[in-house]
Amino acid sequence: MSDLTDKQAAELSSKLQSTGVFVTCGKSTPNIMVTHLGALGKLWGRSVFMLPIRSSKYSYQIVTQTKSFALNVPVRDMRTEIALCDTISGFKCNKFETLGLHPKRAKSIEAYILGECGLIVECNVIAAIPPESVTPFVPNLFDAARAHTLFVGEIANAYKN
Repeated sequence: MSDLTDKQAAELSSKLQSTGVFVTCGKSTPNIMVTHLGALGKLWGRSVFMLPIRSSKYSYQIVTQTKSFALNVPVRDMRTEIALCDTISGFKCNKFETLGLHPKRAKSIEAYILGECGLIVECNVIAAIPPESVTPFVPNLFDAARAHTLFVGEIANAYKN
């Protein structure tokens, strides 16, 4: 288990709220997705990042199987790559090649990271919370047809790439 520094946590939160961050997963069949959603904090006495993924996504299958993912925070303007990544499917192509991004081996999980990104946060999934397990107390909290599973990832490593 690893904790993020206050500076790393602020950097991750800022990018999530603005341009988004890349999520990489898988080793034999690696994939990239983008997230603008997530929660960083403590849960069950552990430092975690909660990553929502729809079950229709290729990354959902990979994270469910490998039980790990990495957050890749851009250090330069990568809005073009982020926008394109949001529109293509990992089911249909190798996103690393299509986006012209360079995979590197992660340090603590069975996955790749992006060579172009600065802050890397590697997580091991310790729980998955499917949408049907959520009891909403607010009407219309989320659209059940587009609901996400929350993958609770314990932070295994955080470092500058």
